Amino acid sequence: MNTSTVISKVCTGILLVPVLLGSWGCDKDSDSGAPVITEVRRSTGPVTYASKGNGIQIVGSGLGTTRSIRFNGYEANIHTATIEPNSILIVIPQSVPTIEDQAVNDLLEVTTSEGVASTPFIILPGSPSLSGSDNASPAVGDVVTLEGKNLYYVQWVSFPGTTPVKTTEFETSADGLSLKVTVPEGYDPLSGGDIEVCTLSGTAALEAPRPPLEITELKYVATVNAAEWQVKENLQVGDVVYVDRTAVFGQIPEFYLGSTWISTATDSRSFNTVGATLASFKVNRTTDVYIARNQGTGTTIEEWLAGWEEMPRGSNDENYIGINTDKFWMYKKTFPAGSTVEVGRNGHTSRSPYFIILK
Repeated sequence: MNTSTVISKVCTGILLVPVLLGSWGCDKDSDSGAPVITEVRRSTGPVTYASKGNGIQIVGSGLGTTRSIRFNGYEANIHTATIEPNSILIVIPQSVPTIEDQAVNDLLEVTTSEGVASTPFIILPGSPSLSGSDNASPAVGDVVTLEGKNLYYVQWVSFPGTTPVKTTEFETSADGLSLKVTVPEGYDPLSGGDIEVCTLSGTAALEAPRPPLEITELKYVATVNAAEWQVKENLQVGDVVYVDRTAVFGQIPEFYLGSTWISTATDSRSFNTVGATLASFKVNRTTDVYIARNQGTGTTIEEWLAGWEEMPRGSNDENYIGINTDKFWMYKKTFPAGSTVEVGRNGHTSRSPYFIILK
């Protein structure tokens, strides 16, 4: 991700779909002796955790004389339950405490006239989130502290690489606000991507720290009669657009402000060979490359831009970059670390040509 962002999603194969309590069949065996809980089920099968408001089936024996059902010590209203000798159907109350609220015992207890049966059972807290890290440039083997919320019941942490690499070498804080994790082998900061923490309640993501963008080997592959293009930093309104003209940026959407960019040459528009490369450069890390194309160039996109993503223009066509009276629309393509980016002809020999923004 380009900004620190946080997302939440189910990261295990069990879970949290609502079910109709009457959908399970229940045995009618005799109800005698001390109660026993053999398993807890949902429509997906046996479970060891669920969320408040979920329906569950407590399966066992000796359950017909149930007098109370407790989740983390909280007594549910058994008048809302369907109780049979070998099965209890009940919806987990919304008032049940979770580890997010207080210290809990993660225990489900059923008390009958003959005794008490219990089984470990987790009532899930809210979805996790990540807000930051204490290390802006971690390396393999470093211990990194990740900060967030609801970092309970963590299953694994993953870091970006050629493929994401998971680790279970972590230590969570009692308050669920942080965890310490050892950066695993295979982590590659140049790859781009997210650090993810998977809990029983879902997954939280944080954009992994990335090294500064470096653009090297900027050159013309074809010979053109134009000034040499330049890499520039901190794109702002008022900057001179081209290396061989004095026109300046009049409007830039906030998303692109402050970016690294390449100032092209207006005279490069004279190069108009279909399928040929006009210029190229290399990026050191995974990079989103944006081509700002003059709408006056025409409605037919140049062949080398095929496959690039056209960025949204906004509900009122406000997402353009303005230079004098010209409007430039953006086309995006993501290049892996170490890639060589090649760009081609402008497509119009008299309109102001494209320039390049990188993030």
